[in-house]
Amino acid sequence: MTDICGYNDIYRTVQILYVQLIHKIIGHWKWIHTLEEDANLSCMTKKEKEMKMKKLLVVLAALCIAAPAFAADNLELSGSFYLKGWDISNEEFKDNNDSSFFEQRLRIQSKLKANDNTYVILRTDLGEGVWGQDLKYRHEDGNNGANFKELEVDRVFAVMDRDLFTLTAGLQHYELGMAEVVDNAYTGIKLDLKFDGVTPTLFVAKMDENGSLNDDDAFDDSNLYTINVDFDLGTFNSNLFYGLADYKNADAKQWALGFCLAGDLGMVNLFGEIATFGGDVETPVGTIDFVGTQAYLKATANVTDMVTIGGELLYALGTDDQKEAQISFLSNDDSFNPIDSNSPIDGDVVVFDPFEIADNAGVQAITLFGEVRPMAALALGAKVGYFTPEDDDVTNVDSMTSFNAWVGYDVGPNTNLSLTYVLVCPDFENAVADDENAGYLEAKFLVKF
Repeated sequence: MTDICGYNDIYRTVQILYVQLIHKIIGHWKWIHTLEEDANLSCMTKKEKEMKMKKLLVVLAALCIAAPAFAADNLELSGSFYLKGWDISNEEFKDNNDSSFFEQRLRIQSKLKANDNTYVILRTDLGEGVWGQDLKYRHEDGNNGANFKELEVDRVFAVMDRDLFTLTAGLQHYELGMAEVVDNAYTGIKLDLKFDGVTPTLFVAKMDENGSLNDDDAFDDSNLYTINVDFDLGTFNSNLFYGLADYKNADAKQWALGFCLAGDLGMVNLFGEIATFGGDVETPVGTIDFVGTQAYLKATANVTDMVTIGGELLYALGTDDQKEAQISFLSNDDSFNPIDSNSPIDGDVVVFDPFEIADNAGVQAITLFGEVRPMAALALGAKVGYFTPEDDDVTNVDSMTSFNAWVGYDVGPNTNLSLTYVLVCPDFENAVADDENAGYLEAKFLVKF
């Protein structure tokens, strides 16, 4: 095998660093075990300590599995590191609710191949937290103040890929459509069936055991069931999906039925989704019905090689019926966020539900955005959005206006520096105490490997 630009040497170096990481974590394990006076542990209950130890052991066991695989060349490593500097003013529209801080995260993903058709994915987040709060300098007494909750495993699953199907089992990420109706990490099983032009996907997830394994009454499970059918229509690709969140412990069910379509129409790229929701929950005052109907359309056009423009339309029905409650998702992690979705900090600034500007109020919204690339390594962009309630009888929110502007520069391969500013301006029908414009300035250093 030809060693191009020293690639093999670089890969072996990464492998060595990964082994060193394992030893480093083991070193922390020994340190925890012996340094009981650590303030972060001594203030914990026995149960809290045991939980932290269990989490750390899971990581150690998974990482140690990777060590023997190096020699067989069946391990692939990837990941990223970011450092973010924040300056926030009037958060939650509250006057003088300001903050400034740095936060970081190292993410490492391992792909351990058992054979050509089967592999395991392990993804860990290390050293994640705010400088001086979650991550502190090392004191002379050896207590560095680090909190081991910042070592997190958020993906552990196995994949078996065959000619007619793909089976994925374990802690995995799963989403439906544009990642609004369903988007989260779940412990579950996913089955993709492979047919010409059509791919049905069945997914079952255990969301919560609710405190016990006996499944009686209040301890009964919360589960998620979905089916998604992907249709390849040539120019366009479409998905028809259904999801059911069954909260047996609370005698509640929520369901969603949706359809999304994506493709190119000339120079314009189109994406659209429509979804409707239902279900109910029994409460002390009677049955509350879950309702919701929402639609989304996005159009993007490359005007020239350097200029891209686009826009979005959002609509969701609200309700003023006291026996109804609007929902806009079954389970999500705020991945879909039109306020900053065009920028390098996509999803970092979450101010309100894009389809429910206030409780049961729905939304009517439009956004316009653009991006310019004067050179390959430099990009600049901006976006404006205007959001109003669909049902203004249930809220005093008259509108929300959002702006963002950003610049990003690739300082090298897989290395980017960016600066983004987001401003959200509320307008209320009646005077309220918390009505200040909220501003978010984020500087971000991102390295991918």
